[in-house]
Amino acid sequence: MKALIIGSTTIDMLDDTSRIGGSTYYGGLTLSKYLGDETHVLTTVDDNVSSYFHETFSNLRISLHVVKCGKVPHFIIRHGKAVDVLVSECRIPALVARELINIIKPDIIFLAPVYREIDVEEYVSLLRSLRELTAFKALDIQGLVRVSTSKGIECRWREDLLDLMSLVNFTHGNLREFCFSGNTNQIIEVLVKSEKLRNTAVAITTDSLGVYLLSNGKCFKATPLKVVSVDEVGAGDVFTASVAHYAAGGKDLFYAVRAGVVSASLKVWRASDVWFTEEDLERYLPQVVFEEPCF
Repeated sequence: MKALIIGSTTIDMLDDTSRIGGSTYYGGLTLSKYLGDETHVLTTVDDNVSSYFHETFSNLRISLHVVKCGKVPHFIIRHGKAVDVLVSECRIPALVARELINIIKPDIIFLAPVYREIDVEEYVSLLRSLRELTAFKALDIQGLVRVSTSKGIECRWREDLLDLMSLVNFTHGNLREFCFSGNTNQIIEVLVKSEKLRNTAVAITTDSLGVYLLSNGKCFKATPLKVVSVDEVGAGDVFTASVAHYAAGGKDLFYAVRAGVVSASLKVWRASDVWFTEEDLERYLPQVVFEEPCF
């Protein structure tokens, strides 16, 4: 299969070290190296990182397509979470994405913004024009609700996200990113009852507490996979990319989400080693079980 990931690649700063990051990197690595898809990335670059990004993605056998900007996002990471960001106004125009989609004809389109680099209104129009496209469309909301403040990264919900979510097959967000409420039950109730989301699925991850899957007006909860947490950075990207791969390949949504839970959990555990293999997925998949109703 062919996959296209759209979002900014980042520089992640951990204590005194820095490394490449972002959904394009972690999701791209998952799809290309671990799941065997022909993977393309549409990302922002600046002059300082251009050669580094090209070399890194080339070594991973990922085709890199770029939009130049002033400075790519630099995230400060503490305890596996992005706590602050240094950014300039990087944007990936929907027109550029449309042209690339027409050329590549991907089986998977993964919208993976890290910090407001896609314009919601533009991409709503783009996805509406792609309704007849059979590609599996996935969205991660993290980069659309992040705002940089004097206190670091905070979450700010926006109602037009529901329009974007309604036009993809699958949306992922961590529980803290659905920040229109601090109450888990209320978040689930609002999303389940939203008329806009009737024909799509939403997964809400809760780190080590499991995953809520909202589909067809119902809520299901998957048990977590118990692992030792070594490095959580990128886990959500691995999860969403894996779900998209298996769903696009013909697996039912419940299988795809369970596989996503396993692959992301094993990445957290084996961050500096081989994250997972097909044998690992089959071995650990029975440990991830869905229950209905959620509560």
